[in-house]
Amino acid sequence: MTHSSIRAAVAATAGLLSLAAISACGGGSSNPTTTDAVATVTRTVVRTVPGTTTPTTQTETVTTLPSDNATTGTTVPPPNPSAPLTLGRAEAALGRLGYRALTERDFDPEQPLRVLVGVRRSDPSGHVQQAFFFVGNRFIGTDTSNPSASISVTGQRAGEVTLTYNLYRPSDSIDGPSDGSADVTYRWTGSKLVPMGSIPTADPQESGSRR
Repeated sequence: MTHSSIRAAVAATAGLLSLAAISACGGGSSNPTTTDAVATVTRTVVRTVPGTTTPTTQTETVTTLPSDNATTGTTVPPPNPSAPLTLGRAEAALGRLGYRALTERDFDPEQPLRVLVGVRRSDPSGHVQQAFFFVGNRFIGTDTSNPSASISVTGQRAGEVTLTYNLYRPSDSIDGPSDGSADVTYRWTGSKLVPMGSIPTADPQESGSRR
């Protein structure tokens, strides 16, 4: 098979991408992060094994980032708010991102916008936390792209979740926030997650920081 034939085969198989599971998100700002275009996909690729001249067709499962989906042309349908999601599957999604659920009580399967506060497993302090949101059975993102020290879920109603952040002064210890708290309500608009108020700073050198 010629190089041009191999390229044609790869192009022909690019359309075989199919959505398979929930995946992850990231970023570096204080804005909510959403992952509508993130998915684990199974795709067929054509490779030439080193030491041979005959291309082989292989199937592999990979996690694609939003930019990957943009280049392959994969279209991810909008979340279905009525799709079922078990607590176990939601906790498994957190586990794949290196987090565990702070409390299972936050998860309300009757709500279209579902939430779990996660604690990073690799941090022994328990003060590296993010809120993980789901619409239907799809993970859509976190409250912010960088963690907070202490988050609690203090309100849930159709399409909205209110988070309370404990706030710190620069001299506070991680276990002793002394600058009150701030409530931020996050709303699912049908296409994205939107905070309905100002998210506290994460700068530990400023008063009112969520750390």
